[in-house]
Amino acid sequence: MIKRTISATVLLFSAATLLAIWPLPNTMALRNVTLLCGGVASAMLLFKELPQLTQRRAWPVYILLGFFIWLALHLFLLAGNLEEQWREFTGEWLRTFLATLMGLALGLLLSQPERLLSRRLQRIQESLLVCGLAGTVFIFCMRYAYEVIRTGQWIHQDFYMTPYLGKTPLVIFGSLFLPVMFIKILSAREGKSPTFWYACAPLGIGATIFSDYFANTKNGIALFFLLFVYFLFKIAGAGKKVRAQRKGFFAMLLACILLTGFVLKNHLESNPAWSNLIADYKISTDIEQHNNWKDRVSPLPLNQYGVPVNGSTYERVSWARAGLDLLKEHPLGYGQIHHSFGALALQKWSDFHKPDGKNRGATHSGWLDFALGFGLPGLFLVWITLGVSYLRARKRSDFWSIYAVWAIPVIAISYLTTEVCIDHFIELLFFMAALFSCLTLQKANQANGAGAD
Repeated sequence: MIKRTISATVLLFSAATLLAIWPLPNTMALRNVTLLCGGVASAMLLFKELPQLTQRRAWPVYILLGFFIWLALHLFLLAGNLEEQWREFTGEWLRTFLATLMGLALGLLLSQPERLLSRRLQRIQESLLVCGLAGTVFIFCMRYAYEVIRTGQWIHQDFYMTPYLGKTPLVIFGSLFLPVMFIKILSAREGKSPTFWYACAPLGIGATIFSDYFANTKNGIALFFLLFVYFLFKIAGAGKKVRAQRKGFFAMLLACILLTGFVLKNHLESNPAWSNLIADYKISTDIEQHNNWKDRVSPLPLNQYGVPVNGSTYERVSWARAGLDLLKEHPLGYGQIHHSFGALALQKWSDFHKPDGKNRGATHSGWLDFALGFGLPGLFLVWITLGVSYLRARKRSDFWSIYAVWAIPVIAISYLTTEVCIDHFIELLFFMAALFSCLTLQKANQANGAGAD
C-alpha cells in the first residue's frame, strides 16, 4: 500500500509539472527527467491496478495501445524513410509512450484518489493539476509583464516568439485550461464549489484571452469564442435549478461578456483576413489553377472581389486540399511525425518547394498531418479512444469527467486547425487520450470534485 501511494504521489507531481512546462522552450532535459520519473511510477501503479485494466470496459485502453503496435508494423513494413523514422521511433515515440503510461495511471488515480493518495494529497490533487494546466497562460502573462517593466511600454503586439517561439502552445494549452475556469463558475453557481471562484475564474479567463489577443492567434480567439458560447448555453440551460448569489454572479458574468466583446472587436478590426474568409477559402481550394501554394513565390491569386487572398488562409486551405488528395493516394501514411506531407508532396509534384533542411512542409492541420504520417488506421485508433471516452464521460458527474466532456471537443477542433503533429503536442495528445480512457473506466457516477454538467 505504501509503495502504491508513493508511486501515485510521484505521478501526480510529475503530471502537474509536465502540464506546466511541456511547451516551454529550453526545458527538454527537465521534461525528459519528469517523463522518466512519471513513466516509471505509472508502470508500477498500472501493475498494481492490473485487474482494472483486464475488465471488458478497458477495451479503449487497448485500442490506444494498439497504435504503438501499428507504429512498429509501419516502421518495419511500410517505412518511407527508415533512418528518420527509426530516429523518431526511439526519440519522440519513446517519450510519447511514457506520456501514455502517465495518462493511463493518472486516469486511474483521479477516478479513485481515496485508494491511491494520502488524505492531504486527496485535498490538493485537483488544485495541483489545475495549476499545471494554467502554467502556459500564466508564464506568458508573467513574461509579458516583465517586458512591460523592462521597456516601459504597455502594448507589445504579436508577443509570442519571446516566451514560446510560436503561437501554437497558447492555442493548445490555453484552450485546455479555459474549460476548468468555466466549469468552476458553473459549479459555484450550483453551490458545489466555493464562491471565491467568481473572482478566481475570471482572472484565468482574462489571462487566457489576454494571451490569445497579444499573441494575435486567430485559432486561439476562435476556440475561446466557441467555449464562451458553450458556457453561456450551459448557464441558460441551468434554469431555476440553480442556487446562486445572483448579484455577484451576474456582475462577474457581465464583466466577462464585456471583456470578450472588447477583445473580439479589436481582434477582428486588426485581422482583415476574417472579413474575406469565405471568398479566400473558395479560391484557395482550386489548387489545379493556382500554383503559389507549391513554391510560395508566385503572386497570390485574387478572390472574387479582386483582392489578393490572405497568405495564411491561402496556404492553410490549399495545403489541406492537397493533403486530402495525398491521403486518398496513401491511406496507410508515410510514417513520420515531422512533415510527411512535404515528403509525399515532393513525390507527387516535382515543382513543390524543396526542403529547408528537415523542414519539408506540414498542412497546418494536426489531424491531417497525423493521417498522412500514420494512415487512416493510426488516426482511427486515436479517434475511437477519444470518442468512447467522451460518451462515457457524459454519463458521469465528477469534476474530471466533466472536464473531459469540455476538453475532448477542444482537442478535436484545435488539432484540426493547428499545426500540432510535432514533438510535445503528440505527447500531450496521447497523454490526454490515455487519461480520459482510464478516467471513465468505472460504470458508476462518482463525484470526486466539483461538477457542473
